[in-house]
Amino acid sequence: MSATPWILSFRHPRVHWIRSGLTVFAMGLAFFLLCFLISLLTSLNSAVTQASSARLFMQSSVSLYVDLPRGYEAQIRGVDGVDDVTPFQWFGGYYQSPKNFFAQFGVKPDSFFPMYEREMAIVEGPGGVTGAAAGPAALEALRADRRGCLIGADLGRKYGWKVGDTVPVMGTIFQLEGGAAWDFKVVGLYEPLKSNVDGMTMWFRQDYLLESLDAGLASGPDGCGAYAINLEPGADSAAVIAAVDGLFTNGPQRTTTTTEGAFQAGFVSMMGNVPMFVAMIGGAIVVAVFFAVINALLLAGRQRVAETGILKALGFSDGAIARSMLGEAALLTALGVALGVGLTKGMETGIRGSLGTMIPNFAVADQTLLLGVGSLLVVGAVSGLAPAVLLARLRPTQALRNEG
Repeated sequence: MSATPWILSFRHPRVHWIRSGLTVFAMGLAFFLLCFLISLLTSLNSAVTQASSARLFMQSSVSLYVDLPRGYEAQIRGVDGVDDVTPFQWFGGYYQSPKNFFAQFGVKPDSFFPMYEREMAIVEGPGGVTGAAAGPAALEALRADRRGCLIGADLGRKYGWKVGDTVPVMGTIFQLEGGAAWDFKVVGLYEPLKSNVDGMTMWFRQDYLLESLDAGLASGPDGCGAYAINLEPGADSAAVIAAVDGLFTNGPQRTTTTTEGAFQAGFVSMMGNVPMFVAMIGGAIVVAVFFAVINALLLAGRQRVAETGILKALGFSDGAIARSMLGEAALLTALGVALGVGLTKGMETGIRGSLGTMIPNFAVADQTLLLGVGSLLVVGAVSGLAPAVLLARLRPTQALRNEG
């Protein structure tokens, strides 16, 4: 007799399978939406939190879209506390069609890749070389070919590019004469090690771009979009920032220098008050699902009234009746959690691809999954508790007359 309530916990969802299925679907969908929204926030913030504390970024004080003179690099190197400098030049091209847009940056390989060796790992070089030898082989090939480039492994997988392929990129900011495409040769693939570098970027030799501009073979702004500055160990970042910006107070282009974390945070702030948006939408989802689930379980409890009267007349305790209702709620919650986890992890890669360059490092953290599980467990427990208490308090005569 003691097993009867648990048998009923599994029987009722099968009998009323449409209601049960819709309840499970609602919980799974809510789990997915909640994790998606939170992951947007954590993915954006991860680029800030994982930024190097020993690196600064310099840009024009007017706008990031205003280039800095080339000669600034040599002057920055002379500032006390500066260990190394590397330029960043945003290219802004696309592959075949404007919809195939991805990030491209012109850099100096001998300064850029050593500066970012902890943020990205070259995993494949020319001739299929992998492992520890991939990095030196790819950098040597990059030095040997002015058209050489390194691409993220995710970018290579998206477009089917391999080491040795020639990739035509149509310029928008920088255009070749006659509207021809710029040709880049893939000499290596890299994987990001931290969230401040993504796997959907092409890094090419800046001198390929500058030489084309100087020779009159291409048109576009002359200079450099930004400079990354590595600090010497123990250097005071505030003092270096003041000294660097002080160099260019009188121009020709005034500068604004910040830590890498602040630089990354600037991009996040462009999207508005993301935390408030996530909190409002995420909270609304949880509340909506809570009422949907409790309504479904209250209906299930209502349908059990006559059955509850018979069980109590046979001698089942109030606790056994309550456990049967809670068991049904637990079953539906467990199925909802399983569906939610499946949807969230199953769609993670597709969402990352659809977000493209907006949030290329989109990922669902384990902590986010745990938060989603915890939220549904609370919703399921509270939703199941209400009808369980109502059924447990019914007197057999009330239940048999179906007056509860």
